[in-house]
Amino acid sequence: MTSWTGTNSWTGTKAAPVAPPEHTHWPVSVTLGREMRERGGWQFPAWSLVAVEPEPEAEPAPAASGPDSERIGTGRWQFCWHGLGVRLRRSDAETYWYNLTSQQPSLFVICREDPQFGLVPALVTLDQDESARQQESEAEIFSMPLPVWLAGEVERFVLAHYRPDEKRGKRRRKPREQSDER
Repeated sequence: MTSWTGTNSWTGTKAAPVAPPEHTHWPVSVTLGREMRERGGWQFPAWSLVAVEPEPEAEPAPAASGPDSERIGTGRWQFCWHGLGVRLRRSDAETYWYNLTSQQPSLFVICREDPQFGLVPALVTLDQDESARQQESEAEIFSMPLPVWLAGEVERFVLAHYRPDEKRGKRRRKPREQSDER
């Protein structure tokens, strides 16, 4: 695998060849919080993303097994889903680059409604485009700052697989010379 050398777009310095990271998939668990709220005499669940944490390499847990749940207060629960993962694909390296260079690099958790469990995380991604597509399909999307334990690996992946286009300056037209003769 050949990696690129050139100017590091983050620092503007010459970059040495970058070896791709050893892993492109990290098993994670996702913890969602549910709090029952009341408005106008009606109760409804309000969901939030509590954490995305690394898990040891292991066989993925079957989704049908359901989450580990814990009551943390009156009307408040946390549900921890295992067997998910963050997977990096070379074809999405450009979107990861845009995510990394944004003001707030983020990790996105895309969830689907489920009659048995309420809200179930279906995908964990760094791809902002995928997140936007899923939001249009009425999926529930949560985001969190990109965890430190993942940021360095993603940066190595992007540096090894994506080279941003060089910015070109605006071409200035030469002013037309005006002649003294008419």
